[in-house]
Amino acid sequence: MQNTGIGNVSGAIPTINGGAVQNVAVMANSANEPLDAVLDGLEAAVYVADAHNGEILFANRAFQALHGFDAVGQILREWVVPLPERGDYRVDPRGVEAPDAPCELFDGELLQPRTGHWYHVKEQAVRWVDGRIVRLGIATDITSRKKTAETTRRQEERIAHTARLITMGEMASTLAHELNQPLSAIANYCNGCIARMQAGASMEELLPAMRKAAAQAERAGKVIARIRAFVKKSEPRRRATPVAAILEEALALIEIDARRRGIRLSVEIAPGLPDVHADQIMIEQVLLNLARNGLDAMRDTPEDERMLTVRARMGGKRFVEIAVLDRGHGIDEEDLEQLFKPFFTTRDEGMGMGLPICRSIIEFHDGCLTARPEPEGGIIFIFTLPIEETTCEWSGEQNNA
Repeated sequence: MQNTGIGNVSGAIPTINGGAVQNVAVMANSANEPLDAVLDGLEAAVYVADAHNGEILFANRAFQALHGFDAVGQILREWVVPLPERGDYRVDPRGVEAPDAPCELFDGELLQPRTGHWYHVKEQAVRWVDGRIVRLGIATDITSRKKTAETTRRQEERIAHTARLITMGEMASTLAHELNQPLSAIANYCNGCIARMQAGASMEELLPAMRKAAAQAERAGKVIARIRAFVKKSEPRRRATPVAAILEEALALIEIDARRRGIRLSVEIAPGLPDVHADQIMIEQVLLNLARNGLDAMRDTPEDERMLTVRARMGGKRFVEIAVLDRGHGIDEEDLEQLFKPFFTTRDEGMGMGLPICRSIIEFHDGCLTARPEPEGGIIFIFTLPIEETTCEWSGEQNNA
């Protein structure tokens, strides 16, 4: 049994709250035909079972359609609608006493592996007409909603991957120049070694040049490896990731572009930051996009004032905050409100999709991305990432942006 635990199921069963569950229990006990008709009219499967032996005391039409119209009187067990495992319950139903009722037993999403259907299952312990404690359960099929969410997620993945390819395409000339330098150096060192070998140079005399050629080859290899990792199509995999590792890989590509434009790069990383729960490539994509926006914004900034700052520090006990700050022309309030809307751009050659994609990525990571103008000029983008769950809460001094 696959159990996603308690998640965001807002809207799945809009009327099923604590009071409504009690009302359903009263309705289930009633011999009033109109009330029975109300329960039978629900799309959700409703059942009532003895908390101790699991005997089904009531089942509405939707439950009977799934489990058989002779379900009442049988023992409740997982047939079509999935049931929580014993360890998934907040409270063991068998141990609930009358004074404790009503109380919530379970609220979450469950997969029925035999049918492949997903259900939002909610169970509460309530008192039955004869005074005994029963399990009142309501199960709503949310398979179509889960499929829609999965389709949307895959489309967003494809869009993000396309955006990475476009980014690399835009940086092609810069990356070609960056690769040309070590390749030219390798060619020069090798030609020099050939000439010296022909002149009878000893191995000891050739070693320094060969070591330099190897170092340049390693430099070129790292650039290519970073590009390949960045554009590689893969499923998002959130895992414990050091913040420094994310910044190192992203800044290695940013630095190439910044150096070509004559822009200084400042990196500030608070000591002792915990790992974040993130997909490294996706966060690198966000950083690269925000940084390139900052570099573009400083085209008309005097050379001695051109600086891009990337800062990482705690943004509370459960989040790491990463900021990208430029000293460009800034942005007015009217444009700031539209900054994250699709197809809005302040650049003539821009498509207006970079920032919306960045925000989607950060929200996928349970963080948030915001922007604000800086008083001394420029704009600062700030996004947060949750720290890895296995990491203890950070107890250091808190900083605010």
